Amino acid sequence: MEQRVEALRENRRRKYFVRGLAFAIASGVCYGLYTGFLTLAQTQGVWGAWFAGLEWGAGQAALNAFVVTFALAALASGINDSISGIWSLAVCAKNRQIGDFAKTLKTKPGRIMMLCAAIGGPFASIAYVIGLNSATAAGNPGVIVPIAALNCALGAVLGRILFRQRLEAHKVLGIAICLIAAALIGGASFAAMGPQALIGCFFAFLAALGWGFEGCVAGFGTILIDYRIGIAIRQVTSGILELFVVFPLLMVIGGGASTLFAVVGAAMTSPALLFFLISGFFAMPAFSFWYKGNSMCGTALGMACNGMYAFWGPFFIWIIMGVCNIGGMAADYPPLSSVQWIGALVMIAGIFCIAVNPAGLLRFDKKEG
Repeated sequence: MEQRVEALRENRRRKYFVRGLAFAIASGVCYGLYTGFLTLAQTQGVWGAWFAGLEWGAGQAALNAFVVTFALAALASGINDSISGIWSLAVCAKNRQIGDFAKTLKTKPGRIMMLCAAIGGPFASIAYVIGLNSATAAGNPGVIVPIAALNCALGAVLGRILFRQRLEAHKVLGIAICLIAAALIGGASFAAMGPQALIGCFFAFLAALGWGFEGCVAGFGTILIDYRIGIAIRQVTSGILELFVVFPLLMVIGGGASTLFAVVGAAMTSPALLFFLISGFFAMPAFSFWYKGNSMCGTALGMACNGMYAFWGPFFIWIIMGVCNIGGMAADYPPLSSVQWIGALVMIAGIFCIAVNPAGLLRFDKKEG
């Protein structure tokens, strides 16, 4: 009888673990879809005119380089995160959690989540969009996605520096593999696309740094908060900061204060808003499934599965903008060269090496045998 009960418990644990793994993998897939539709949105309507340096309205001259590079990235990220926040609040309302959402904002875990949003939104997300836009201008937005996936490796390093967490040999090896893969992708990008690709990779690295830091800080908050409430706090806070603080500030710095409201009005009435609605929809599960998967199968393995967006990001950019030809790319448009695809897969292997000790798996297999 006791053996049967233990077998049932083990079976339940296994099923719980597998479900968590499925959530973590789904988060990486959704991150790839979010990236693809966000990139597409910025090629449509008035956004295409802004990035092409054209007049975009009656008497509206082309926006200057600073506004296009930095302020529009903040606007795009802010629209995406705000829409994602609205989707997240709708999910909370469906599950009758709006009251819990309001109460959680006043708690320490809630404040930690808002801090994470400030790091992952105005800093990391905007840097990610700048990287995407720079690479898009060079003709290949997919190349920066694997660089941004370095957040797992950088999170391990930051955990060691900030919280004195141990760096075992397999983690050091995984970090080295990730850095070699990043150098391979970045070097191939520079050779094929020139300095603009290097700029994109640099901002993608900053995004990885911000998300790595967010991952370190978020560990405490996400353990104590339901994942649906956690993502709602993160996305709403991030969207507000990007739209109402960072974007206006960058417009003023770039000399575009006089056109600020005209730019916002044009963005909100552009057909591109449909694709922002889709990208925001996928951004919600990209983060919430990450939180959920981490709590069910472990943070390390959850981050590793989520880090597979190093592959899914370029893949869905190719499907959406190339195969479907929605963004004006040719069907044979290559988001990555063969060398860069190899680099992306090598980076995924490095991420798993950071998350899971291969020696431990071998010992487990021997024990099972």
